Amino acid sequence: MEIGDKLSGRYLLTDFIGQGGMANVFLAQDLILERQVAVKVLRFDFQDNQDAIRRFQREAMSASQLLHRNIVEIYDVEEKEDQQYIVMEYVDGTDLKTYIRQNAPLSLELVVLIMSQILSAIEVAHKNQIIHRDIKPQNILITKTGAIKITDFGIAIALSDTSITQTNTLLGSVHYLSPEQARGSNATVKSDIYALGVVLYELITGSVPFDGESAVSVALKHFQEEFPRIRDKMDYVPQSLENVVLKATAKDPANRYDSVHSMLADLSTALNASRMNEPIFVPNASGQARVQMKPIKPVKTPVAAPIEAPEPIDYDAYQRIDEVAPLDKPRRKRRIAAWFLAIISLLVICGGVYIAYTRLTEYTSVPEVAKLSKDEAVQKIQAANLQVGAIKQTWSDSIPQGQVIKSTPGSGARIRKASTVDLEISNGKEQVEIGNYVGQDYESVRSQLTAANFIVERRDFASTPENNGKILAQSVEPGSKVVPSTTSLVFTVGKVADSTTMQDFNNLPLEMVQNFAEANGLTVDVSEDYDNDIPKGRVISQSPKYGVALSQGDTIKVTVSKGRKEEKVLTAVQRVNIEYVPKYASTDVNQRNPLPNKIQVFIGDSRNNINTLAQEFEISESRSIEILLYIMEGGVGQYRVMRDGEVIAESNEVYPNDN
Repeated sequence: MEIGDKLSGRYLLTDFIGQGGMANVFLAQDLILERQVAVKVLRFDFQDNQDAIRRFQREAMSASQLLHRNIVEIYDVEEKEDQQYIVMEYVDGTDLKTYIRQNAPLSLELVVLIMSQILSAIEVAHKNQIIHRDIKPQNILITKTGAIKITDFGIAIALSDTSITQTNTLLGSVHYLSPEQARGSNATVKSDIYALGVVLYELITGSVPFDGESAVSVALKHFQEEFPRIRDKMDYVPQSLENVVLKATAKDPANRYDSVHSMLADLSTALNASRMNEPIFVPNASGQARVQMKPIKPVKTPVAAPIEAPEPIDYDAYQRIDEVAPLDKPRRKRRIAAWFLAIISLLVICGGVYIAYTRLTEYTSVPEVAKLSKDEAVQKIQAANLQVGAIKQTWSDSIPQGQVIKSTPGSGARIRKASTVDLEISNGKEQVEIGNYVGQDYESVRSQLTAANFIVERRDFASTPENNGKILAQSVEPGSKVVPSTTSLVFTVGKVADSTTMQDFNNLPLEMVQNFAEANGLTVDVSEDYDNDIPKGRVISQSPKYGVALSQGDTIKVTVSKGRKEEKVLTAVQRVNIEYVPKYASTDVNQRNPLPNKIQVFIGDSRNNINTLAQEFEISESRSIEILLYIMEGGVGQYRVMRDGEVIAESNEVYPNDN
């Protein structure tokens, strides 16, 4: 793939970002959503490796399920002419390795802040049964605002484990390799925790704990040598913070943190004054034992012992037993023994069935709650004999505000009854604050905002040469918070005109009209009026129209907004008598248990829509209710009351009470 290629008719490759051991990364423009994305392309020499491609797709799809502010979001996984590629969030910043090299030593407060974001992201991955397996600063990005973004979830291992000759690729990760991985064991959650400990060590010291001339020599140090002490060369580092590193990097996985959550909890208090002088962390002795390879000794072939011939059977002995022992008693004993064994077997079987049934019924499945409202999700979880745990609010481009993004554990997971299920609720699309762009170069601002997914429009306005191409006004006030993908920003841009023509002043400040008139020898006739849409001080209408030629001395007329007219809101109270009508279930043949009536109230006023339910309740006897309406002065309100789906009272002309 080359710059200028268009993938799937949507992603236009615009720049080359970098090359890794397994993939090339391009900057691209998403032509549909009008945003910048990063495209990671599987390297050419892996195109025919079906096993690598299969794992690449599987791991990429797993990573795409992770939604977290500190994880690079995967947007798409595609294939073009047998070329695999992944479309992901573009992060404008640098990798943590470069950041450490340029800024070390970091303050301990900054170290904890950065590491907490890393741990938070990995914790989410582990909860979703995804082990990163290649945690290192090169796979951790940091934005210009200091936000952390973790990338390459599982992709590196999905590719590199298919070849044992990629020494250079291994060298990039071996500094963060756990002892068990160095010995050839599979990566686990504890392996990720070890790598996280090494990253924390590097954040504090600015260097890796072990280095060497080859990948093998570094790997050997991980499980043969003691982990270096931070306080030996940086005595100002509190023991509590060093202990987090020591526990995470213990040789024996059993001595490490049980989970990333535990490590994060420990780190969060590591700089507390009460922990500054705590004793050094010392793992169990078995965890520090150096692994040594024992020499292989030759095994001697054992010589079989001589087999002795069996003694001859004494048939006379059998005959003697028959002569002294009657036949009927042994048979009775055998029958009793058989019955006894049958009863015992039956009890064992019944016990096993009972235990299996008990274990089966003490577990339940997590229900599907994605895209439900919070209340609906809570009800569904409680109906499954589970409890709602932590509820987290987060931004989402795809899930509407107030709906569930996902649950942890996920849908279908088998867990014990009464266990907790955490929920992640959408805050809707993320809002950003609009800056003040007046006086800035339009093309530069347009490029930045379109990359941030804004819709940008331009309006030219006659100006002096020094303001040519500069933004003179903007349609959205600075400081406003908006959703980029649904917001159109209109900029009025200065442009040198050959002759004087009437400009389009619609929704522009009166000051711009006055400046235009002064520069061209014109007079301005200003009138004012209320407007619910145009802000105060901006032009509602003009005369002459846009494009009309003007001469010195001409008068231009503009109507300027006085803002929204303050309208008085009045109230009205309507009393409605609701008669209870008994109804019975079809199974209640004797009509002994009347069912309640469901009452629904709809209101149409300045605060409510008549087609939206305003109130709902049940009654078991006749009662009266009062409906309060807020009505604009000179307007009317309306209401509708329904009983079990049938309209029993309504009015489309409710006037305010005398106030």
